[in-house]
Amino acid sequence: MNQFKSHTVNGMIYGVAASILWGSYPLWYKPLHSLNAYSLLSWRIVFAELFLILLIIFSGRIYKIKQALQEVKIKYIFVVAFILGLWWWLYIYGIMTNRILEAAFGYFLSPVMSMAVSRFIFKEEINKIQKLAIIIAVFGVFLMAIYLLNMQTFPWIAITIGFCYSFYGIFKKQVPGDSVIIQAMEVLVLLPFALAFLIYSYYIGEIHIFMQDTKIDLLLVSTGIITVLPLWWYSQAAKNLTVIILSFIQFIPPTCNFLLAYFVYKEPVPMVKFFAFCLIWLALIIFMSNSIIIKRKKV
Repeated sequence: MNQFKSHTVNGMIYGVAASILWGSYPLWYKPLHSLNAYSLLSWRIVFAELFLILLIIFSGRIYKIKQALQEVKIKYIFVVAFILGLWWWLYIYGIMTNRILEAAFGYFLSPVMSMAVSRFIFKEEINKIQKLAIIIAVFGVFLMAIYLLNMQTFPWIAITIGFCYSFYGIFKKQVPGDSVIIQAMEVLVLLPFALAFLIYSYYIGEIHIFMQDTKIDLLLVSTGIITVLPLWWYSQAAKNLTVIILSFIQFIPPTCNFLLAYFVYKEPVPMVKFFAFCLIWLALIIFMSNSIIIKRKKV
């Protein structure tokens, strides 16, 4: 029982840390507005793979590569790589086009999708209080969708991000092996496309040239670090937590995005949208409080 508790606590720490770092992404990407979304995504993939390789070397994981190749199902690697590429591009595009709140809405959608999957596919049990939290969250998401549709703006970024984020966590539970090596494999699938685009950009004269702007140089390099760390942490969380708990942890990044969009980037937040966010936060508080009480009773 103590071992179960330890795994759960460690999973929560990894999951929350990953989510907070994900939620801070606008602070890293907004200063890179001079680059288009494709260029920024390509550089992010290149530096992410570089740091993953360095992490594998310096953490002594090289000997685990052969075992990982024997255990992993390649089809899952390609599926997760596709999800990652689409997810990263949409989120970057949303930030670059001043649609941080719509991107945040996508992250709010994903827990609802994950909870539905966890109930009907993984058969995870949900008690009455957790059901109440889910109903409140669904209602908040519904209000947000109605608001966006009334604004005659189909929330395609939000819906796609929601699917990507939720299914990323689900598929990660199906991929065994060392999380760092697995992530290196996933990003490696995307690397040829990123390099091809950067080479093309070089020939048409639109690539960022290093050593001309130190701030941009450092931010581009840091995109690799802020990509690797939360993915690594979230992989650890996914292996130690249920899909339901992971689903509610997923509310943290959009909450951070919401606060940044409103207080830092001054995006307008109408009352309906604010009320929808409040409902989702209330659902998060109810669900997490109930989960903590349940865990304590099991100890």
